[in-house]
Amino acid sequence: MLLSKFEIVRSHLLFIISLFFLSLTPLYSFLLFHTISEFYSIIIVGTIFVIVYNLKDKIEQGYLTFLAISYLYVGVIDFFHTLAYKGMNIFIGFDTNLPTQLWISARYMESVSFFLALHFINKKINFNKIQLIYFFVTIFLFLFIFVFKIFPDCYIEGLGLTPFKIYSEYLICLILFFSLLKIRTKRSEFPINTFNYVQFGIITTILAEFSFTKYIGVYGFFNFLGHIFKIVSFYCIYRAIIITALKEPFSLLWLKLKEAFIKLNTYVELLDLVFVVIDRDKNIVLINENGANKLGYMKEELIGKNWVELLIPDDEKEKYNQIFDDIIAEKAEAVQVIEYNILKKDKTKRVFAWHNTALKDAENNIVGIVCAGEDITDKKLYDENREKLIKELEESLKKIRRLEGLIPICAECKKVRTDEGYWIMVESYLKEISGMEITHGMCPNCYEKYKREIGHLKKDLK
Repeated sequence: MLLSKFEIVRSHLLFIISLFFLSLTPLYSFLLFHTISEFYSIIIVGTIFVIVYNLKDKIEQGYLTFLAISYLYVGVIDFFHTLAYKGMNIFIGFDTNLPTQLWISARYMESVSFFLALHFINKKINFNKIQLIYFFVTIFLFLFIFVFKIFPDCYIEGLGLTPFKIYSEYLICLILFFSLLKIRTKRSEFPINTFNYVQFGIITTILAEFSFTKYIGVYGFFNFLGHIFKIVSFYCIYRAIIITALKEPFSLLWLKLKEAFIKLNTYVELLDLVFVVIDRDKNIVLINENGANKLGYMKEELIGKNWVELLIPDDEKEKYNQIFDDIIAEKAEAVQVIEYNILKKDKTKRVFAWHNTALKDAENNIVGIVCAGEDITDKKLYDENREKLIKELEESLKKIRRLEGLIPICAECKKVRTDEGYWIMVESYLKEISGMEITHGMCPNCYEKYKREIGHLKKDLK
């Protein structure tokens, strides 16, 4: 914990040192302190805007993009506030009321922007549209203050702050407070460092506004304290946006990718297939648990092993190597279905149907193959038996069809004429067309007939 605090102090050391020396300048001149502190804040918001403008297509968090745009125009108003401050003597014909009016208008814009930005958490925004809106709002504020002079008075010489200015500061604090409560409910939408900076930025802005309700003169202590809090708040917003835009530009994207990877990995593990990624050297880079189990292995036993040497039967290695090399060399289409045998851990062979897809890098070079394999051994055996049975039935049907219609048979000897014109015995014909073995016997009538003939033959012989 002490180390983490030390790291925090070290990362902000330059800011802390500069803030320390800035806080000493009122001892010489409060006007110098005010000018430096305001320009310090203006430089910060200008830097924020330039960075976000150039990276607007890369930043997914619309909340921070919206703040970057709004802070640019807050900075524009603060710039004129600085030029109008008592002692600068730039805007002739205006008194201390002018810089105070500009100040309160900038703070209204800042607090309302915090509140409106909540609508754009995890949303992309139309950068140019938002910027145009803020441009016209700023122009109207300048017209109300400089030209039409209808903006409410905020400071009266000899009397100090007006009720409008004081109550406005409280209202601004209230808006910021609600923004703080709301963003705390959305903390999971931000990287932790970004959230902490935004939260601390809002808190220090509230403290600054409370300080500005207490000062009597424009060179008073609470005016000084309010500007210190303002610098800190601007710095926090700067850090929040820079962390998201530069230092951790892909933190939110990585978070989403990580979630997507977890979901994808879950789906892959649920597949009732062998899902495997093989690199150019034919080594297994990734395989799902179900797939490894189908091959009789644990995942850890397969990762890093050579797919061909371990799982392809010896008599099929050459064929598989040729297919793999053709895909890697882009001589063959990777998206195809190939059937080949896989040797399981127990040395039994199983037939798999493989759907292959080439895996390419950012430069479109093939770095491996993604394979999804289905064990079709039982299905293939079933299909083979089915085909064999169908073939046998077809042959039987052909023989049965040959029994249909008229059979040419001799009326005397009962021989049958074949399609080739030969006369063969009936039993031979039946055996040929049906494959049946014919047995011989004698019916009772024939038996009696031949018995009588034998009896007559015996009488003749006597």
